[in-house]
Amino acid sequence: MRTGERAVEQERQLCAVVTGATSFLGAALVREMVRRGWRVYGVVRPGSANRRVLDGIPARIIEMELEELDRIGDRIEEPCHVFFHFGWDGSGSSNRQKADVQRKNVEDGIKALMGARSLRCRRFVFSGSQAEYGICETAMREDMECRPVSEYGKAKVDFGREARRLCSLWRQQGEWNMEYIHTRIFSVYGPGDHPWSLVNTCLDTFLAGGRMELGACTQLWNFLYIDDLVRGLLSLALCSLPPEDDGIYNLAGDEGSTRVLREYVEQMYQLCGRQGSRVYGRLSPNAEGPANLIPDIGKFQRQTGWKQEISFEEGIKRMIHIKDGGSRRCRCILCGRRLEGTRLMEFGNMPASAQDIPGAEEVEADRGITLNLHQCSGCGLVQFDCPPVAYYRDVIRSGGYSTTMEELRTRQYRHLIETYGLEGKKFLEVGCGQGEFLKMLAGFPVKAYGVEHRKELAEKAAALGMKVTEGFTEKADTVLGDDGPYDVFLSFNFLEHQPEPGVMLDCIRNNLTEEGMGLITVPSLEYILRYDGYYELIRDHIAYYTFDTLRYLLESHGFRVLEEELVNRDTLSVIVRRTSGGEKAKAGAPEDLPAGEAAPSVNRETADMRKGAGRPAALDVSGLRASLEDIPGEIESLCRKLADRGKTLAVWGAGHQGFTLAATTALKEYARYILDSAPFKQGRFAPASHLPIVAPEEYEKDPTDVIFIAAPGYTEEIAREIRRRWGDRVELMALRSDHVEELS
Repeated sequence: MRTGERAVEQERQLCAVVTGATSFLGAALVREMVRRGWRVYGVVRPGSANRRVLDGIPARIIEMELEELDRIGDRIEEPCHVFFHFGWDGSGSSNRQKADVQRKNVEDGIKALMGARSLRCRRFVFSGSQAEYGICETAMREDMECRPVSEYGKAKVDFGREARRLCSLWRQQGEWNMEYIHTRIFSVYGPGDHPWSLVNTCLDTFLAGGRMELGACTQLWNFLYIDDLVRGLLSLALCSLPPEDDGIYNLAGDEGSTRVLREYVEQMYQLCGRQGSRVYGRLSPNAEGPANLIPDIGKFQRQTGWKQEISFEEGIKRMIHIKDGGSRRCRCILCGRRLEGTRLMEFGNMPASAQDIPGAEEVEADRGITLNLHQCSGCGLVQFDCPPVAYYRDVIRSGGYSTTMEELRTRQYRHLIETYGLEGKKFLEVGCGQGEFLKMLAGFPVKAYGVEHRKELAEKAAALGMKVTEGFTEKADTVLGDDGPYDVFLSFNFLEHQPEPGVMLDCIRNNLTEEGMGLITVPSLEYILRYDGYYELIRDHIAYYTFDTLRYLLESHGFRVLEEELVNRDTLSVIVRRTSGGEKAKAGAPEDLPAGEAAPSVNRETADMRKGAGRPAALDVSGLRASLEDIPGEIESLCRKLADRGKTLAVWGAGHQGFTLAATTALKEYARYILDSAPFKQGRFAPASHLPIVAPEEYEKDPTDVIFIAAPGYTEEIAREIRRRWGDRVELMALRSDHVEELS
């Protein structure tokens, strides 16, 4: 049996007691231990109204008052390994200063310790608090003197001191050897926390569009998600302790989780779609005073190897997900409004991604997914309701290899530089991949820089002599590279991948000069609707922009749109300028432009909607619905005819269109493989359809009679390449918008 398997099996033999089992922490711990296979006894008050939080959890429930815990051995007939004592009255702010309440907690805790001894427990784990340290301006370490301010903090210190004394005495007298662990828990949040906690109050208020009144929020703070805390507690319950250890451990987020409290509030506000408002400086500090939380968790990490796994952003997203009713993503990524009741269409058996292309060892587990397309009733943005793909920060492109794309980028660069006099300026491509488009700037009199999240891509670009650094627009104040501020930014088909496009734009804006400009491209929703190409939809593109919704997004985040153009038939291209001053421009509000620059016209319906006077018109997706039936029907008819004539078929194009067509049509049954020129795709399998992806050279080894080109926008270029390689010995067919066409 391997080490990991042995550890799992050993946990299945463990038995534990948890007092305060209906509390936020207790219920989460019970749930996790049961999941791991522990036998758990949960102690709850007789008639507890909170007992429902344990419904459905197969734990053994014992109803007892805290003052009866010394007799718990009468209720449990087997020895237990660990006793977790979380039962503690008066943890709310109003009772923290009541000495009599807190003194009784100490007495009840001693009875719990005696009960644990009667059950022959090997370890007693107590939930202490950061309140034991009192007011601190420096890092809180376990070996520092505790100076608690509240009666609550004093009682926690007193109990820990007495518990350690008793355990030592019992060990010396040979009565029982039980190790005592005193955890000092800092600020924990997550599902099941008190509704009046700061995190829950902020989220509930912001999601409802309300006004959140807060204290100054200038102190340093540290948050830890409940799941990470539970893992930490269990790691302490199971690890080996050195004989000289005093058993005191800080449990908190890692060093990167300590920051100004106001930053946490602002992050929650952003994640709630910037709804509602917040006002600082209105509330007085809590019972302990305006303390800083600066935990040092080095001792805990060295002893257990524990690492924080859930960032504050991820934890808040999980909570919003639950508060929004458990749907995959219930709010618009642009304006934050709810998406319930706004579904346009449902697409089944779609590829889960366009770039996580399964290899031989992964293909068996790969499955198609269902995608729900929505149109926000507030701003009109069309979007999927699913989370983004895991690699949304990375830029992986194969289109950079095409002559069509090179000609387009060169034309765009020339126009931008010559029209706006940008010679000698600093250009930054945000999401530059391995520099496919960045290197095309080499022939222009500008300074080119790039930033790319994926390390290996940034390194490849740097190895080719380009000035590319690793990074991403993670937060509005993130610094991009070392050479800013920049005069111009470039973003090519990257914004549509972003679950927080506003944060990306805020970050870019903060890295530009006062008169900074930008060139942005995104796929065109109008093109998809006009040509009824459902195959243009894929999960990687979480949002689908029109000129109106793109303009609204840009104006909302401090950019004025100067030019709009439809390029390559299917792509929106805009040139923007950063608005002047420290404040972002209000969407739809006029602003002075430099001489000679005219603002594009703003659709009146959109302008009114932005002011709250109207709602965007519902999109007509009847053509998309028809194409979802007609295109698969036409391709199936083609495949059957070829099969009847004894002819074989291959597909060219391992892009998102090809993947979608292969997954949702008869191509997945009739095609032998997909040809593609991108080396990183070759040798893998198309998601959902599982057609093998091969290099064009492989065609010589296993030729087919027909090649079906599934790359709209590059059809002519691909057809020329096929004719150059193999002449007329292969028949060519292609998807032309909403129908299949034979190429001469």
